[in-house]
Amino acid sequence: MSTKILTTIPTATPTATTTKKDTTGSTTSPSSTTAKKTTTSTITTTTTTPAPSSACSIMGVDPDVHLSSTPRNYKVYGKVNDCATKCAAETNFTCKGYVWMGPNSGCVLHGKIDLPVVMQNASKWFLVDLDCKSSQPCWWPVKATNIDPTSIGASMKAVNVQNHNHCQALCLMGVLQPECRAYALTNDPFYADGYNCYLFPALTQNQISSVVSGKYILYHNQCF
Repeated sequence: MSTKILTTIPTATPTATTTKKDTTGSTTSPSSTTAKKTTTSTITTTTTTPAPSSACSIMGVDPDVHLSSTPRNYKVYGKVNDCATKCAAETNFTCKGYVWMGPNSGCVLHGKIDLPVVMQNASKWFLVDLDCKSSQPCWWPVKATNIDPTSIGASMKAVNVQNHNHCQALCLMGVLQPECRAYALTNDPFYADGYNCYLFPALTQNQISSVVSGKYILYHNQCF
């Protein structure tokens, strides 16, 4: 956004000399009168929209998670240069936060943030919470190691994934396993061509503690 500022800069002042005669015919000393001349110039400055001083930023969030319990308080843009400007200009709802990766990235606007902020492994997206009222972010801590996920007494979906990020992303999408809140993953080459990722709904502590030994690590979203 450019702001034009008009400034006035004085230049050199040429002096005109006049001679004043008195009534007796004698000549008095010269006196000077000054003619002032001004010029104008235009100065252009560039500004960006700063985040309010009360705003908080959370790095590494899942950009697809709705943060407002009101479904309509959500809008997605493609590449934008300034997500803060989009948030400030929103008229369909009061924008209280936005998720993006910086200039020329996608931009997700949210209304009142009253749902958990879910984290995503290796995510470059960050949330700017204008009122700094979001709850603590939901991480995916390890809940159990060296387990056999097939021994967990809960509904599950077994898939083959490329890496850790892929397994977590499938859980976050919630398509293969609705309301996925946990996943078990192994890096053992023996399972590379088979089921190396298991998706689960929220698990109880009893379900977790009753598993048998295996080669998987269980991760569980701490907010559920």
